[in-house]
Amino acid sequence: MGRAANVVREACQVIWSEGKTERVGDFYSPEFEADYPITDWGQGLAGVAALASKVRQDLPGYAEDIEELIEAGDEVVVRLTISGRNPGTDEPVSFRDVTILTVKDGLITRQRGLSDHLSLFLQLGLVELPSL
Repeated sequence: MGRAANVVREACQVIWSEGKTERVGDFYSPEFEADYPITDWGQGLAGVAALASKVRQDLPGYAEDIEELIEAGDEVVVRLTISGRNPGTDEPVSFRDVTILTVKDGLITRQRGLSDHLSLFLQLGLVELPSL
């Protein structure tokens, strides 16, 4: 595993699973940019720290488990399972996420991806599938 993959693996553990937002600058560039269709990452390091705190508040026990990691130079693709608990029922919930990250000079500079929000929203009771 190369340096870029190690940075991504550690960021998933330290920032997202452990919630150590004071360490965001150890893994993310001050010029960090994100591109997700729904999630608002805010700007730079403050945006990453705010989002990491918010997801842990909204989904208690928030954790990221890497299922697959592919490194190609400065680009890292991660398929992971995100889990936590429904804040209303304390029932476990989980959903998949695919993320592409760019790592330069040992820091994540860009992150884009797609999360399976439909699965999450179904488990949280926020949406209901129509019957066939």
